[in-house]
Amino acid sequence: MPKSKRAKLVHLTKTKKKGKAKGDAFIDEVRDLVDEFSNIFLFKTENMRNSALKELRSTFASSRFLIGRNKLMMVALGVDEESEYRSGVSGLAQKISGECGLLFTNMETKEVKKYFDDFKVSQFARAGNTATRKMTIPPGELPGLPVSMEPQLRRLGLPVRIKKGKLELAAETTVCEAGDSLSGEQCKVLEMFQEKMVSFRIHIVGCYSDEKFTQI
Repeated sequence: MPKSKRAKLVHLTKTKKKGKAKGDAFIDEVRDLVDEFSNIFLFKTENMRNSALKELRSTFASSRFLIGRNKLMMVALGVDEESEYRSGVSGLAQKISGECGLLFTNMETKEVKKYFDDFKVSQFARAGNTATRKMTIPPGELPGLPVSMEPQLRRLGLPVRIKKGKLELAAETTVCEAGDSLSGEQCKVLEMFQEKMVSFRIHIVGCYSDEKFTQI
């Protein structure tokens, strides 16, 4: 990529405060990555989980992901022609908002887009997520769950009992209906029964390359 427009770095503050120093270091890191890689992809995340992101970073070992710290990423890149670190990169910075991140890579747009169009990792739901299907637990023995969990399961609303030294569900129980906004209690039950209701996805918004940002 061409050299940056400005050799001088604009830091957040002239003081030596620890938090500000970390911010300055992050800005320098972003700008170093701009200089190192030919393409910068802006993406939105959906149901992000750290474990899945860790695996993704391993898959893209020769590239770099940055997620979060939106304001600092915008400062590093520059949001207008006057402040932008490299010609045209302000077009990308202006689109940074919400749950998003940057992928710095030398991979081509077609290759990156194809990968993430197919990328989907099932995850356990969190409170506030929408149930994608109805989940019902039939009555009977609950294999794999120790009797010591009876009080916890009762607190979660499950009609459990101990019979012949084993934990069982006394009656069929509907945990959720499709379309429900899930509560924390429902999510705990779903995870106990290994029901994954959501998917971790990454949606590519656009790419900065050759001094211009193109929405995808």
